[in-house]
Amino acid sequence: MNSKKLYCSYICIVCSIILTSCSRPQTASIEQHPLDTLRIDVGSEAPTLDPALSEDAASGRIINDLFAGVVDFDQQNNPIPGMAESWNISADGKTYIFHLRPNLKFSDGSAISANDFIYTYRRVVDPKTGSGHNYLLSGVVNGDKIIKGELPPASLGISAPDQQTIKIQLEHPDANFLNYLTLGTVGVVSQKIIEKYGNAWTEPQNMVTSGAYTLTEHIVNGHILVSKNPYFFQANQVLIPKVEYFPYVDHNAGLSAYKTGGVDLVYQSVPIDQYQALKQEYPKELHTIKQEAIYFYDLNQLLAQFKNNPALRQALSMAIDRETLVSKVLGQGETVLYSDVTATVESGAYKSVQYSWANLSYPEQLKIAKQLYAKAGYSSEHPLKINLSYNTDDLHKKIALAITGMWQANLGVEVVLSNQEWKTFIASRHSGNYVVARDRWVADYNSVTSYTQLYLCNGMQNNSHYCNPQYDKLIAEADKATDLTQKRQLYAQALTLALNDYAIIPLFQPNYSKLVKPYIQNLDVEHNFFNVEQSKWIKFNN
Repeated sequence: MNSKKLYCSYICIVCSIILTSCSRPQTASIEQHPLDTLRIDVGSEAPTLDPALSEDAASGRIINDLFAGVVDFDQQNNPIPGMAESWNISADGKTYIFHLRPNLKFSDGSAISANDFIYTYRRVVDPKTGSGHNYLLSGVVNGDKIIKGELPPASLGISAPDQQTIKIQLEHPDANFLNYLTLGTVGVVSQKIIEKYGNAWTEPQNMVTSGAYTLTEHIVNGHILVSKNPYFFQANQVLIPKVEYFPYVDHNAGLSAYKTGGVDLVYQSVPIDQYQALKQEYPKELHTIKQEAIYFYDLNQLLAQFKNNPALRQALSMAIDRETLVSKVLGQGETVLYSDVTATVESGAYKSVQYSWANLSYPEQLKIAKQLYAKAGYSSEHPLKINLSYNTDDLHKKIALAITGMWQANLGVEVVLSNQEWKTFIASRHSGNYVVARDRWVADYNSVTSYTQLYLCNGMQNNSHYCNPQYDKLIAEADKATDLTQKRQLYAQALTLALNDYAIIPLFQPNYSKLVKPYIQNLDVEHNFFNVEQSKWIKFNN
């Protein structure tokens, strides 16, 4: 496809979104609900139900219902007592003592003790597990060395003075540590069950859980059904007996299910071309919230064409018209992004981290991009040829088409689009089996450290395979710093370094859109900037 045709397709995307948004269907929302089941469209098939391996929103939403940890979180994402009824923190901030509630049990009725948490945490940092969130425990004594394979998991700085008490020792103070322990990754799991069934432990007939619900049925690409766990320590507060999750990759199908009463809640996304109409049709049911997240493209720096060519990486970034992308292709209030971290995290502490050219007009950016493209060794006679990968989703496709149009029309880049099923896509991206790939990172908590690990040389979430030892050194220094001003200066210095290295191509800070039936109560959507929720909060208004 030549550049003129591709650019026209980009323009057509913009026009079609505008036109479709103006035609509003009149289907009324059905207000009835089943007596005992909450039905949720989670937007994709969950690749795993293993807490240690979960890296995506769909898996995370379900795992939040299935597993619990020592620390829970409220609807404003604040840490609150979970399986630990209380805790003490030493004066130097390096030792945490958690006091477990009495009579904790797994869903099979077996007792939960401090040893189960020790097993769970060791499993997360064990390189054999391959947890994408092992960094959460890297600050525990010996955690980083275990993750790197330098020490055995048994050397992790966690112990049990008795079976009701957990002692965790940190290498250095970390004000975010309680937030780490709220995440599903460290929800307590049964050693007996995992060792008995191996990888099959997450099958419904085998799984034993620790959270508000237990797994009843899992039909791949069909649905997942969970039922209330009678042994959960807060079972008397769980008001909905069953939850059913549907993996509507096609957002139009998910919307149709919502309109016809097939689901009660659309968890994270609505069809982009119907958003404006939905705002009018369901003004009280459609919620759009600024997400603490970044949407970006990875340039695979395992490949020589990117690793050894910073001019090319910069050219591709500067050739993207982010303002048009956000206002015309997306149009849901997203914010253009010229940084590798949001301007909102930690109340805007890192908003000064951005490209030096961020305030240039797009024509000015494009002029520089063309010069850099030529400097990198490419021209109309010798164009860059790349594959752009994304997981099957209408939103990702529209973004890919728009950016491809910009690259080809303005630089002459030849792009082949490749969409993949979600599980295949994340495996390819992790392994480096791609050229350019779409990416999105939702912060796990309100701290810059949720972003800094994206650019570490051996970071499990570093899908671009960027590596600058100076960046790693600055992050290590920042992690150890006790003065907040100094800590933030070091983090900002490191992030600026990665940004100017063009570790990624930042595009925008996303919103998430959620449809919620009027009869769903106790769900505080407007203050949930991380889009993490638990079904145990919800009740039906009868």
